[in-house]
Amino acid sequence: MTVLMAANMSGTEKLPLLVIGKSLKPQCMKNIKSLPLEVPVEYTAHKKAWMIGVLFENWLRKLDRKFLLQGRSVAMVVDNCPAHPQLVDLKAIKLIFLPPNTKSHLQPCDQGIINSFKHHYRTQVVRKYLDHIKDKMPTTKTSISTVAENFNISIIDALYDMRFAWEKVTEKTIKKLLPSRWLPHTFCK
Repeated sequence: MTVLMAANMSGTEKLPLLVIGKSLKPQCMKNIKSLPLEVPVEYTAHKKAWMIGVLFENWLRKLDRKFLLQGRSVAMVVDNCPAHPQLVDLKAIKLIFLPPNTKSHLQPCDQGIINSFKHHYRTQVVRKYLDHIKDKMPTTKTSISTVAENFNISIIDALYDMRFAWEKVTEKTIKKLLPSRWLPHTFCK
């Protein structure tokens, strides 16, 4: 899966995650009647679970409409890659592209925001893994490795864990890691 994160540089506003999976309606979501309402993040699909131009454009246009209705004007800093097309007809968002091959120390989200998110996500997964082993061991006469092999996380569970991890990325973390030279209402990829 691919995850798009965006926040303002003060860390006071984090946009909902955009998660890209391989299937628009994975098996674990077959009973979900209204995908956008019952899934904890914004979810879409691509056959390789990659960000592509059309997915980024759809996300950006939806966000542009939201900001326009709110009467906001936002500068959004994004890295320069083929999946991020230059859209000139946005009304509330001005895209600011980093130069090609920009080093990660200049890319706001690469400065630790993604690492913080991954830390919180992995912590959730490890907790679930340990709970699984603890719950299964007393009733099972098999080894820990056999119990551990039967551990899995559904896509819907992973989406909830991602939302939880994103909520755990603090305002302080974002503020500390985004360089002060960025515009006050900048968003990052």
